[in-house]
Amino acid sequence: MKRSPILHPFLFAIYSVLGIYSQNASQVPFEWMFRSLLIAFLVAVLVYWLLNATFKDFEYAAWGTTLFILWLFSGHVYLFLLGQSSFWRTPFGGILALALFSSALILFASRWLWGKIKSRKTITVFLNVVSSVLVLFSAWMISSTLFRSTSQVRMIADRVNRVEISATDASAASPNIYFIVLDGYGREDTLRDLYGFDNSEFVSFLRDSGFYVADRSSPNYPQTELSISSSMNLDYLDGFVDSFGDTSDRSPLRELMQHTVLRRFLKDRGYTFVALPSAALFAQITDADIYYNAVSGGINEFEGLVLSSTVASIFAVSWGVELPVQSYGLHKRYILSAFQTLQTVSEIPSPKFVFAHILSPHPPFIFDRDGNFILPDRPYSTWDASLFPGAGEEYRKGYADQMAFINSEMMKAVTAILENSANPPIIIVMGDHGPGAYYDTLTLNESCLSERFSILNAYYFPDGKYELLYPSITPVNSFRVILKQYFGADLDLLEDKNYFAGWLSPYQFTDVSDKIDAACKIP
Repeated sequence: MKRSPILHPFLFAIYSVLGIYSQNASQVPFEWMFRSLLIAFLVAVLVYWLLNATFKDFEYAAWGTTLFILWLFSGHVYLFLLGQSSFWRTPFGGILALALFSSALILFASRWLWGKIKSRKTITVFLNVVSSVLVLFSAWMISSTLFRSTSQVRMIADRVNRVEISATDASAASPNIYFIVLDGYGREDTLRDLYGFDNSEFVSFLRDSGFYVADRSSPNYPQTELSISSSMNLDYLDGFVDSFGDTSDRSPLRELMQHTVLRRFLKDRGYTFVALPSAALFAQITDADIYYNAVSGGINEFEGLVLSSTVASIFAVSWGVELPVQSYGLHKRYILSAFQTLQTVSEIPSPKFVFAHILSPHPPFIFDRDGNFILPDRPYSTWDASLFPGAGEEYRKGYADQMAFINSEMMKAVTAILENSANPPIIIVMGDHGPGAYYDTLTLNESCLSERFSILNAYYFPDGKYELLYPSITPVNSFRVILKQYFGADLDLLEDKNYFAGWLSPYQFTDVSDKIDAACKIP
């Protein structure tokens, strides 16, 4: 009888990585997947070889290897359990989960059970078919996503490269530039009115340090990628994403945010582009001249995501083991690492442009007012606004407490930058959008646009000349002012406008400029 080929253990290993990538293909560089694929495949080969060498039974070796791969990637099941009860987050819960998963592996892989199976060839054929279908389906999803997005990414790159800025390079000093984005950081009046939070101490600190604080500033867009892209490309996004239609594919936004008009302009003038670590994948500009990686071992974010789907997540969550898996612990590390780096980055030779995206005070709320770590009672999530998985009161309190800690860290960072700079730098401290306790991120709901469309926006200029700034300036004009004032760029300021875009329709813009100042209608 002709024996069936042994494919399923290796295909299941490949699918374990491909399946994860297929759900993130629009946000993760394609090459980030290769190392995980190779390791998963080699693990399957090694386990299969060991089992076959031990038991001299190729079908059993394949069966055991497939079960081992399923056990190894049982992190998916553990994450589901975390969503059902906080018990599984405890050390005892972690031990029980690991025991349950391991018991299932031992039972189904036992020689006793294998001896009871009569139609072993049928099982091999069935698993070959199932694993083949899963791999092919994942490959199709990846291919379709990349095919659709690749042309748009190329279109973005072409449109960005066509933007030319004429400048006389009026400043011979080439000042260092710090662009610090505090995700979801709202404006002082909004925080007071909607959250009962008095932010006057931090705002006064900025003013006393020489900053101009635009106390009526609003974002041009209510999403991070849109807001930062618009700011660093010095323009509204209509012309860059024209014809993209109603799609939720965000890969063009990654290109639009990471390879910008501003970056090219400064590179041509000898600037070193420095990127600090971010808990948001799209804000990790790993091809910067200098990139600070907060994850040990050179592991990338996708590999951390793959690790999160393995039994390693049990150790990371239940026992607080420091592993580079997506978790609240890693999120904390990203934020603290960024603040620590800001205090020393001035040591890098000038001229430099430093980009820091700090995913806070945006959810998750993991710091109290004193900076103590808080472990949320739910699986790791960064969802905000109407997608926030908790109640409104939890959001408001968590946001205010976390902001108090972020303020203290920002004071240290700003003080260190100013004290350690040989020449006074340019600094922008900006919220990319406001908070979202009352904001609907999916559909246009005019009941409380003012919450989302109000931001902290503060500028420090070396010479203290702020004549081109004004209270209602929006981020699209920030670098227009800087390039005009310090590089002699031939740039006029744009009319300040505000556009709504839903999370699932990031390229569909609705002008809400005349609605963002309306008082919130809160039930």
